[in-house]
Amino acid sequence: MTISRQWLILSIAFALVLIVTSTLLPVPWFEGKTVLQQFSPPSGTTQTFHLITTEYTTKVNGKKLEVYRWNPDTIIVHKGDQVKLVLHGIHGKEHQWSLQDFNRSGTIHKGKTSEVSFTANKVGTFALVCHNHQTPTSNGPMTAYITVLDSVKK
Repeated sequence: MTISRQWLILSIAFALVLIVTSTLLPVPWFEGKTVLQQFSPPSGTTQTFHLITTEYTTKVNGKKLEVYRWNPDTIIVHKGDQVKLVLHGIHGKEHQWSLQDFNRSGTIHKGKTSEVSFTANKVGTFALVCHNHQTPTSNGPMTAYITVLDSVKK
């Protein structure tokens, strides 16, 4: 490897370390917050997410395979946020769902939209499960994950 190529690789590695470090460490001009904390929405705000029921199909050895998913399948909010999920029934006749940890459940029908709201009052990762498609034998699992992060300190 030539000297100039080594310097290029070293410079790129240094730049990546600098970017990661500046993202995770407190910065004085952001009032002691990290870059992630500075640009994250403040806790206690309303976060609205649109989730779509999605079906994927393919053929393997002449056999039709299908699977259902929530899209997006991962949502991140902060503790204290008011969360509003807008569920869009695009694929599948109906999906009976629950968000057990926040005591919410319902059914979304194809061509319809429904909304559910809750306060993210506990930290962790919680499953939004479609009970029609819980296992691979029922064309699942159709599960979305809602991760609640600890509130950003101000």
